[in-house]
Amino acid sequence: MLPLRYASPMDTLIPPFLRRQRNQRRLTLEMLSAKVGMSPQHLSEIESGKRDPRLSSIERMAEAMGMTVLIVPEALAPDLRRYIANNGRTYTTQAGKTGAKSTPTDAYGSEHAQEEN
Repeated sequence: MLPLRYASPMDTLIPPFLRRQRNQRRLTLEMLSAKVGMSPQHLSEIESGKRDPRLSSIERMAEAMGMTVLIVPEALAPDLRRYIANNGRTYTTQAGKTGAKSTPTDAYGSEHAQEEN
């Protein structure tokens, strides 16, 4: 009996993300290949999802494009995504105050005036 293979987030998100990032940086497979020491064919197979890359391969590709791979516990992922979507600002309310406004703060806790539309 063959083991079941479940689609993981890596199977669906990382390969197309790597290709998109490479294309945005106007790097060919050959150019990236020279930077990471993998063949263009191997890189193409990773980007198309035909090959399951090792984490070290993903890290080398990311570094060559000026990115960092970050692994976080699943419980923190929603907060991290929200933080990134808000350009590094978190929104907190003052506890115990009725109708308190949210105040955006940056990664260092500095408050910023909230833009009103």
